Amino acid sequence: MDKILVHICCGVDSVYALRKLKEDFPNSELIGYFYDPNIHPEEEFELRWIETKRVCNQLGIDCIKGDYDLDLWLSSVKGLENEPERGERCAVCHDVRLTKSAEIAKELGCNKLTTVLMMSPKKDFEVLKEVGEKVAGEHGLEFLAIDFRKNGGTEKMNKLAKESELYHQNYCGCIFGLLPQRQFSDFIPELITFSKGRLAGSREELLFIKQIRLYAEDNGIKCKEKDFSFIGWRLLSSVCKVNKDYVNHKVLPYSKTIKGVLRAVVSKIEEKEDFKIAYLNKGNTKIYILNELKELSLSEPRIFTDPVFVVDTQLKEGDKVELQLKSEFVPDMVSQNLYIGDVENSDRKLEFYSDTDSDGNNGYRLEDIIGAINENKDDIKAGKVGIIVYGAELVGRLGRKVIS
Repeated sequence: MDKILVHICCGVDSVYALRKLKEDFPNSELIGYFYDPNIHPEEEFELRWIETKRVCNQLGIDCIKGDYDLDLWLSSVKGLENEPERGERCAVCHDVRLTKSAEIAKELGCNKLTTVLMMSPKKDFEVLKEVGEKVAGEHGLEFLAIDFRKNGGTEKMNKLAKESELYHQNYCGCIFGLLPQRQFSDFIPELITFSKGRLAGSREELLFIKQIRLYAEDNGIKCKEKDFSFIGWRLLSSVCKVNKDYVNHKVLPYSKTIKGVLRAVVSKIEEKEDFKIAYLNKGNTKIYILNELKELSLSEPRIFTDPVFVVDTQLKEGDKVELQLKSEFVPDMVSQNLYIGDVENSDRKLEFYSDTDSDGNNGYRLEDIIGAINENKDDIKAGKVGIIVYGAELVGRLGRKVIS
């Protein structure tokens, strides 16, 4: 019996290609191998691995996760950073990935090798064929050069990816391919982690959702994701000085940018139930004074976006402050709700949420939600219990508003 190692780059490219291979080689054993050291950053690598694992699980195909050999890849493409898409850098990248795949194929006793990269319209089929045949020949393997895009393959791939609710990446994964795609901008959000936590609409929040979903589906529980778009917000930089001294601070989400430097004087202190508000003699900026410094979440979306700083320094009238703030509003940010089990018809619903503050606090751990799945597994399968993981909770409970 033939044994075929299939190099896999992501869930989307594999969702149809693997089905096609099962159809064309019904008597062969397929083994998936996810190996993509070209993907940057590592969170993106993990996200694509999870979706690959989901696809393989659906089809009953064993899949191996390769190492994240970023240093190896960077050294291999050194000097080719400015090559265009489909240029020499891509050929070297194919060689790196298929060489490692061939080595694994030999270790596992496979006699054939192929790659779902041949599914991608962004890759040159003839270059892939040439590299694949060379590498396979060097390792005593047969390379299967299959144009998965033929006969409506791309349309079938997109349909299956949508049905499986797969994450659909907007760049190949390579940092050098992304830079010209973003016109060499100084600010490329795909390459930046904005916090230590899982901010609403971030890749980290999506990765968290996908990890939960993979676990639930591995345990035979059906899941459903519902994406929703919202106006997002990112803090880019901020400075707070009181009487010329730097002060530790937070910024209330959806605070707009302050143009230049705001130098002002505290004109009034207002006492609230559990905090104080310092008003300034100019501008519309406020300072919330807490007993303990922490990030504040929003129970409702902010309509007014005047800047609000949060401190634990006890200000008084007459104090001089110097404030700087640069933030960004993102009109097309996306989050998602995850529904585990038959939530709509269940007798009991357990509710969680997926985002945290920028420090990783004020949210749930993966173990918390996996624990709830384990404790209620039988009742979830029986339709008695459903679990909802809401997205974008801390910026106005947005996920809840999608279904309210």
